[in-house]
Amino acid sequence: MMREHFLVTVYITTFNRLDLLKRSLDSVRTQTYKNIEIIVVDDCSTDGTQEFLKEIAKGDERINFFLKEKNGGACESRNIAIQSARGEYITGLDDDDYFLPDRLENFIKNIVFDDNVVLYFDNCLIKVNETENINISFKQKILNYIRPTKVYAKDLLFMNYIGNQVFIKTSILKENGAFDQAMPMWQDLECWYNVLKKTKGYAKRLSSYTYVVDISNEIDRISNLKAEKASKAYQRFLFKHKLDRNLAEILFCQFYEYDRSLIRPLLLLKRLKYNFSVFIIVNTVKNFLLYIKNR
Repeated sequence: MMREHFLVTVYITTFNRLDLLKRSLDSVRTQTYKNIEIIVVDDCSTDGTQEFLKEIAKGDERINFFLKEKNGGACESRNIAIQSARGEYITGLDDDDYFLPDRLENFIKNIVFDDNVVLYFDNCLIKVNETENINISFKQKILNYIRPTKVYAKDLLFMNYIGNQVFIKTSILKENGAFDQAMPMWQDLECWYNVLKKTKGYAKRLSSYTYVVDISNEIDRISNLKAEKASKAYQRFLFKHKLDRNLAEILFCQFYEYDRSLIRPLLLLKRLKYNFSVFIIVNTVKNFLLYIKNR
């Protein structure tokens, strides 16, 4: 099959963020790659989102939408979209973020027909406010340079190198359980880990920057950490994947990105024993310095 014939499903889940949804949806509709299906799942919004979706779908046959009668959360919404998807490939978009115009085309061009490559991802651009231009900082370039281009399931216990969105065959995502609705957070991390563990393949990172994460509305982002949710997610992850003590301690180090008071130097050193990559060394040094600063 020629690459341009692949139907790609893009799903967006939303809840009471109509203005941001319009931006994210426009970024999908104007993609340079045209053979797409767009699925929007509304989680029982009350801000005019449902009326907007009904109207815009009339003028664009690529748009399908689901209007939930009861708020059930982002994971439930994502799974509704995934199970309904008709595309050969699928990718997601948070309603407060947006695509650059060539995102889908870039993934299509980089597909390799190798069963070991299970999913694809690339680098994010960060939008911090409405006035500044979106640029790739020197720090970001360096970190992406040392970030692995091949990510296996076990690598994700050290850090979520992949982020919140991937490009993957729809059948693989459907067959491997999609998103765990019992995870109160870390849903993306757990989903990618689960898929890579079951398929025994790897995620391939592209060098491009095609996804914009908008943190100018950070107080309202779905991914904001809640301490209680983090603890429950961690326990759920351990139980579901039956991690031994060493792997559980490695996973625990991911909490340090959110709560510096949890940093334990011995655990950081233990993590280095299992992963002595440049990226983890840099991250360890950073956490050591923060630990010293906070003492």
